[in-house]
Amino acid sequence: MLKKLTKAAGEVLEFPADIAGKGPKITVLGRHEIIVEYYREVIEFSEQKIELDTTDGKLSIRGSGFVLTAVLPTEIHIKGIFHHLSLEEREE
Repeated sequence: MLKKLTKAAGEVLEFPADIAGKGPKITVLGRHEIIVEYYREVIEFSEQKIELDTTDGKLSIRGSGFVLTAVLPTEIHIKGIFHHLSLEEREE
């Protein structure tokens, strides 16, 4: 019920998608840090590859030396050297 109310309020007030709870917020800080908010779960983690499930689809991050510096219920902080970032859309 709260999720539906938040979504409806976000649409009426024209909030950005991440605030209205519609999708992930991905913050890239140079080539060495990424913060992903509103992810669902960690699908895969290694020093070269991270895959996260999000409401919009699968987020894939490739690079080297990955370290999770914070794992919270609604956000994850990743440090390392990033080479590639992609979001594979969820099939409806």
